[in-house]
Amino acid sequence: MIDWSQMKTAEQKDAEAATAEQGRINAAARAYLTSTDWYILRLQETGEPVPPDVLEQRAAARAQVVE
Repeated sequence: MIDWSQMKTAEQKDAEAATAEQGRINAAARAYLTSTDWYILRLQETGEPVPPDVLEQRAAARAQVVE
C-alpha cells in the first residue's frame, strides 16, 4: 500500500535539496574560517598582519554563510 501522506511535491524536493546544499556551503565556509582564526588571534596578540589573500577569502566565506 502506498502512504500518500509521505508524498512530496517537486517544489518540496527542490527546497530540501537547496537547504541541503546551503548546509554544505555553510559547513565548508565555517571550516575555512575556523582553520584561519589563528591569523586573527596572531594579529590581536602580536600585531602581525593577516595576509591580504586570507582576509579576502575569509570575507568571501562569511558572505556565503546563510543562517
